[in-house]
Amino acid sequence: MTDMEMWDNAVTVVRREYGALADPIKERLRSIIREVRLEKTEVCSITASRGASHVCSGCGGRCCHKGKYHFSVIDLLAFLDTGRDLFLPAFGGVSCPYLGKAGCLMEPPYRPFTCVTFHCDRLEALLTASEVERLYGLERSLRVKYGDIEELFGTRLTQGLLLGYARYLEGACAGILVAGR
Repeated sequence: MTDMEMWDNAVTVVRREYGALADPIKERLRSIIREVRLEKTEVCSITASRGASHVCSGCGGRCCHKGKYHFSVIDLLAFLDTGRDLFLPAFGGVSCPYLGKAGCLMEPPYRPFTCVTFHCDRLEALLTASEVERLYGLERSLRVKYGDIEELFGTRLTQGLLLGYARYLEGACAGILVAGR
């Protein structure tokens, strides 16, 4: 099965499971996802204000080249929760499948945790001490919120969407959002 087929199938499974969630779970998820999006936006605003796009385009986004598994189940849930159109990754290239000609295919509040929280030395050197401290505080807060989502479902959802689907195919779980077998 190709990566694109896995992607399509995984998205279909998660959409189905998301649609079947009880309203109290959806409401709790919606609340956490809203906070996650706000914090990711703040992280990206801080780095953007210091020229992240210039730094990243200067090196060609080398940190992005191995991003195939960065997009997690939680990231997909953010798209589903807000009804946003999901982008189409381009698997099979030499760079991250979530990069297009104009950069990341996702707006900052929808980008994977790893992509939002990783800051290379070149970028971090442009930040003030208080900005660095704020970024690390936001990263800690995001980790807690991702943990809250995993606790809500009783399963690991921070792993890549494709990895979650592979576990599902192996019969390791009853679904991607479902912990039991």
